Amino acid sequence: MRSLFLLSLLILAEYARPQTPPYDPARLYSKEALKRDLRFLQANLEKTHPGIYRYIAKPTLDGFFDSLDHAITGPMTDQAFLSLVTLLNSNIRNGHTMFLPGDSAMAFFYQSERHFPLLVHYSRGKLTVVENYSTDSTIQPGMSILTINGTSASSIMEQLLSRQVRDGYNETYPAWILNHYFSAQYSFVVGHPDAFTLELENGAGERTIKRIPSLTRDSVHYFRQIRYATNSEPIFFQVKENAAVLTIKTFDPDVLQDYKKVFDSVFSLLQQHLTRNLILDLRDNQGGDFPPGKDLLSFVALHPCRFLVDGKEACTIQPSAIHFTGKLFVLINGGSFSSTAIVCTCLKRDRRAVFIGEETGGNAHIIAGDPEEFVLPQTKIRAEIPTVTYRISAGVNDGHGVLPDYPVTTTIDDIIAGRDPSMELAMKLVEGNQ
Repeated sequence: MRSLFLLSLLILAEYARPQTPPYDPARLYSKEALKRDLRFLQANLEKTHPGIYRYIAKPTLDGFFDSLDHAITGPMTDQAFLSLVTLLNSNIRNGHTMFLPGDSAMAFFYQSERHFPLLVHYSRGKLTVVENYSTDSTIQPGMSILTINGTSASSIMEQLLSRQVRDGYNETYPAWILNHYFSAQYSFVVGHPDAFTLELENGAGERTIKRIPSLTRDSVHYFRQIRYATNSEPIFFQVKENAAVLTIKTFDPDVLQDYKKVFDSVFSLLQQHLTRNLILDLRDNQGGDFPPGKDLLSFVALHPCRFLVDGKEACTIQPSAIHFTGKLFVLINGGSFSSTAIVCTCLKRDRRAVFIGEETGGNAHIIAGDPEEFVLPQTKIRAEIPTVTYRISAGVNDGHGVLPDYPVTTTIDDIIAGRDPSMELAMKLVEGNQ
């Protein structure tokens, strides 16, 4: 069952879509056309979405739609209208409800549009350069960005954060999205300038102004490849001192090919070597489909494990003959979303693992799935609206994800220095388990 999707893979999948008509990013849509699209969207959300009023009362959401309608005072581009529509995300609070550019706009976005050429990290009110893909090599990792094209970084982040998807009251997933996809989200909300004038501050408090051209996606990819080492493997296994580490970056079976064979091989090896400690790294794993997560649970559960409370996907997972019986440590963060949160919830409920890191981006109680796509008639903006709700646990939904037993915040200093405090803590706990 194809119920849940990954934000990054959904965006990348646009390459596989058929050729679309020429796109004009400057095209203006009349006020009347935009208002019709807005009411079309509202009607289909109300008709289709099973949890539209889970976190907001109907009168309140109706009033918010009215405020969006009143904000349409004249012609707008589809990008400006999308920026308006995505404000619904912080009201509906459903991580599997998405509003995306139309096919033509998305194709143009990747093939012709130019982008912000820096990877940045936002924490504690500061926006900091992590990687530089621009043509100006003097912009160094660790520099703080104070303004972009005259707008304060804090104002920009406030705009972007309010438009990101999230499950319930969780705030780690919106932050995670922007720390990984700032360039794309800036384009969707603010636009595509030809250049960026940055006010920067270094560690000594010295300020400077830099003007850098925006770059095509291919150019950004090129500079990333030649300047920074990356590990794109969706699953990898390594043995550290006193512990094994299994990192799984996705539960999408199209990406995680042959995962059954990999799991069989890894857990056979753990059993053969009588491994006492396993660190399962599920950070940045935005989920995918149910089967890979179910299969993983069969290898780490000590006893029969309930997967979902009810519905056609609910089942009891039996431990594999080669299931791991030692101490299990699970690393999580805001990018641990969707079906990854289900796996974490099962392990947390059964007290099977020690969790280290941040609250998962995915909800620990309820999840939506089986999305249906609606195309707004005028602007062609796409709305991915879930049609099913799955109950993950029998407890009361508090609007949050799985909470860590040992909270760890990765600071910008850690990132720049290449430190991994969550892994370091896991290794210390392993030493205490010897």
